[in-house]
Amino acid sequence: MFARVVECGGFLSASKKFGIPKSTLSRRISNLEKRLNVRLIQRSTRNLMVTDIGKEYYQYCLQMISTAEKAECLIINKSEKPTGKIKLTCSNILLDLGLTEVLAKFMLQYPKVNLHVKIFNRNVDIISEGYDLSLKLIADEPKNSNLVMRRICAVPTAFMVAPSATIQYQSINTPEDLSSLPTVGWLSTHLQAAWTFQQADREVKINNESRMVCDDIRLIKESIVKGVGVGCLPLKLARQELLDGSLKTLLDDWTLEQHKIVAFYPSRQGLPPSVRALIDFIVDELAE
Repeated sequence: MFARVVECGGFLSASKKFGIPKSTLSRRISNLEKRLNVRLIQRSTRNLMVTDIGKEYYQYCLQMISTAEKAECLIINKSEKPTGKIKLTCSNILLDLGLTEVLAKFMLQYPKVNLHVKIFNRNVDIISEGYDLSLKLIADEPKNSNLVMRRICAVPTAFMVAPSATIQYQSINTPEDLSSLPTVGWLSTHLQAAWTFQQADREVKINNESRMVCDDIRLIKESIVKGVGVGCLPLKLARQELLDGSLKTLLDDWTLEQHKIVAFYPSRQGLPPSVRALIDFIVDELAE
């Protein structure tokens, strides 16, 4: 009440603006001054003057009010049922890594939310293109990004071969040995696939001109299974083939560069409850 009286420049103005009786304001601030044992306001019939200590106290009051308002917004955002439209973009590999089922479950749990999903295998400027959220599979975190990034989960991968193929993979003991084998890999501008292997303190990067490159992980997987070449696949995507023996991992003593699923969005402030709920839901469903 003290802050509102100072803000309005008097008891009468504050009374009219906030609907609190003038007598109540005067009595409550007098009680405040007695409790603090200081004079915050010098009163007269025409003027109201804030004392020096009152001015300092007022600044703290503003901080208290601001913090209280933020706390209320937090509760409202947490308790509100998410509604409205979310514009989401993601790469197609995420659909094969479980995102399809996750989005369907989210829609069932939040019936008042509408999802507009666009699949891109390119960098998307979500601010200029009008998207609320972008989900990606990345290895290296972007530098100098003006977006907020939240890590969702790691995606373990391994180099794989079809044992039934005619590929002579038995002599592959180091990443450098891959140069003797046909490979399939993710599409890049130079029609090359690049993999980074680590073992203890040693790191080896392999650039291989693959027999086939594409931006669809299903085609890469099918090509490896059919024996077109060896290549890297997420373990989750090849779980059944590894169990039934149609695929086998290579270079098990080496660790491939860690990939992870991340969410990008413009800002933490003002994030709609629906978008926040979707991000939290995806994290809960896909996290390790």
